[in-house]
Amino acid sequence: MTILVRNQFMPGEFNNHFIAGNVCNAFALGELGSKDDFFLVGAEPEEESNYPLLTGNILDSEGNVLFRLVRNVLVINPGHCSKILGDHVGYEIHDGDDVMIFRVRTLFEKLQGSEEKMFVTTLAGNFYNKQGDLIFSANSGESDEQIEANVKSVFGFTRGFGLVQGMSKEELDFARMVLSSRSAIHEPTRGHLDGKEFTIDGKALIETRITNCKIHVRKGDFVTHGKCSFENCEFVFHNAAENIKRLVLDLVKQAPRK
Repeated sequence: MTILVRNQFMPGEFNNHFIAGNVCNAFALGELGSKDDFFLVGAEPEEESNYPLLTGNILDSEGNVLFRLVRNVLVINPGHCSKILGDHVGYEIHDGDDVMIFRVRTLFEKLQGSEEKMFVTTLAGNFYNKQGDLIFSANSGESDEQIEANVKSVFGFTRGFGLVQGMSKEELDFARMVLSSRSAIHEPTRGHLDGKEFTIDGKALIETRITNCKIHVRKGDFVTHGKCSFENCEFVFHNAAENIKRLVLDLVKQAPRK
C-alpha cells in the first residue's frame, strides 16, 4: 500500500487537480476502460476552459456499476443516478436514493507554494472496485486528506507520466491515448469483431480485425494502434462526421482528373 501526500506531478499552468494534497495536471486510476470495474480519469482541459474533464466507471460498495461518466456526461446509468449542478464550477452525482456518490468542484485559487492563482479541481467520494473493496477515497482536498492506494495509478501527464504505480506497458500505452485525447478515447477494443454494429467514437482499436460490421461514426474521436484492419464493413456517418464526409467527397469530385 502506498500513501501519497503533498507532492507535485507535472502541475499545469492554468488547471490542476488537487488530490490528497497532491497537485497534478491530470490523473488516471484503476482498470482503465473496464466495463465492470472501477476507473477514473481526470484530464487537463483546454487552456481557455476551466471545466474539469472527468471520465470513469463508478461502483457501489457491493461492487455493482452505478454509472459510467464520459467527459462529465452520464452515458450508462444502471444505478438511476442524477447529476446536480452547483454554485461553483462542477457538479454532484447522487444515487437513486438521493445519496451523494461523487462531487467535483473547481475553484480559482492560489495553492500553497504557487505565486499565481489557478483553477483547482477537487473530488469527494468513496470509490470501490468490483470486489466491493474501498480502493480510493477523496475529501475535497482537505488538509488531512490522503490517498491510500493499492490501485493502478498515473499522476501527471504531458508527453510522459509524472508518477506511475502498478501499470504495465500495455496499460500505459492505453493511458497515453486516453489522456492525450482528454478522455475522448476511453474504451479499448482488441481482437476480432465480426458481424457487430457499434459506434467507433471513444474507442482505441488495438491490434483489432473488424469484419462484416456496421460502424457508426459521429465525431471521429477514435484511434488505431498496431495492426488493425476493416473488411467488408459498412460505415454510417452522423453529425460532424457526416459533414466531413461530404466535404471530402466534394473535394474529390472537384479534383482535376489526369
